[in-house]
Amino acid sequence: MAAMKKSAVLYHYPCPDGAFAALAAHLYFSHSPAAAAAPPPLFFPNTVYSPLRAENLPLDEIDIVYLLDFVGPPGFVQHLSPKVGRVVVLDHHKTALETLGSDMSTSGNVTKVIDMERSGATIAYDYFKDKLFCGDTNSAKDDGAIGEFRRMRRLFEYIEDGDLWRWRLPNSKAFSSGLKDLNLEFNVKSNPSLFQQLLSLDLDSLIRQGMSSLVHKQRMIDGVLEQSYKITLGGGAFGRCLAVNADSIPELRSELGHQLANKSLKMNLRGIGAVVYRVPELENDQLLKISLRSISDEDTTPISQEYGGGGHRNASSFMLHTEEFQKWKVSI
Repeated sequence: MAAMKKSAVLYHYPCPDGAFAALAAHLYFSHSPAAAAAPPPLFFPNTVYSPLRAENLPLDEIDIVYLLDFVGPPGFVQHLSPKVGRVVVLDHHKTALETLGSDMSTSGNVTKVIDMERSGATIAYDYFKDKLFCGDTNSAKDDGAIGEFRRMRRLFEYIEDGDLWRWRLPNSKAFSSGLKDLNLEFNVKSNPSLFQQLLSLDLDSLIRQGMSSLVHKQRMIDGVLEQSYKITLGGGAFGRCLAVNADSIPELRSELGHQLANKSLKMNLRGIGAVVYRVPELENDQLLKISLRSISDEDTTPISQEYGGGGHRNASSFMLHTEEFQKWKVSI
C-alpha cells in the first residue's frame, strides 16, 4: 500500500502577514478530521531574496502545495504544478496578479485566490476557515476549532491593517510596534513553537507595549532620515528619489520608507523612498536589498520587476549588486 502523501505550506518569510497566513493553515490542519487522518503537513518559510525552487521540495512526498502570501519566482507555479496533485495560491501582491492572471479561478490543478483588497493573512484565514467548516460556522461539530478561529480574527485584522498600510484600526501602529518588539522568529523550522506563540498573543498587551516603544523607534528613524541621499532609480530610467542606508534598523524599513517617500516628494523628487540594507542570511556583502516604499499613486512594481523582484504598488523590493547601486547615487 502506497504511503499517504502530505500537504506542503510555503509561506512568505520573514513577514507577519506570511506567518499569520501559515497560522491559518495550522489551525485548519490541527482541527480538520480529514487532515488528522493524513501525515502532518510540511511548512516551508519562503523568502523573496532566496525563494524555494521545485527541486528544493520533497515532491515525491507531497500531494497539495499551498503558496501563502508569495507565489514564488517567475515560472514557479507553472514548473511546480505538473509535479504535484494540486497547487493552491493565496496571495494579494500585484505582481502575483500580473503573473498568474485573474483573481479567483481554477485552471487545471491550480486554484488561485488573489485579492489585492485583503492581505495574505486574511485571505488564508477566510480560505481555511471555510474549508474546515464548509461555510457553516454555526455548526457545533467542533466548537474548539471555530472558537480558535473567532478568537484570533481580530489579530488577523490588525495584521492586515498594517500590511496594507491602512492604519484604520484603533492603535494599529502601536500594535505593529508591539509585535515587532517581541522579535519573534517566523521560521517555524528553527522556531517550532511559532504557532503556539502566535496563538498566545494578546491584542491589548501588544498595543500597550507598542505605545511605549513608538517614540524610541521614531528617534531611530529620524536619525537615519537625516542621512538620506538622492539616487537615480534604474540609473535614471525611473526618475529620482531619496535613499537611505538602513543596516542598523532594517526591521523598521516600512515606516522608514514611507517617511522617506514623503521627504522625497517634498524635495520635488518621486514620492518613493529606497531603503537599502544587507541581508545577513545571504552571507554576501556585495548584495543589497532595495525595499521601495511609495505614497499615493506612485507604483514601485515596475522598478522591482525590472530587477527580478516584486510586491505591491506602494511596497516592493529587489536585490541589487553594490557596484550597480553605486552607479545610481547622485554626485553632490
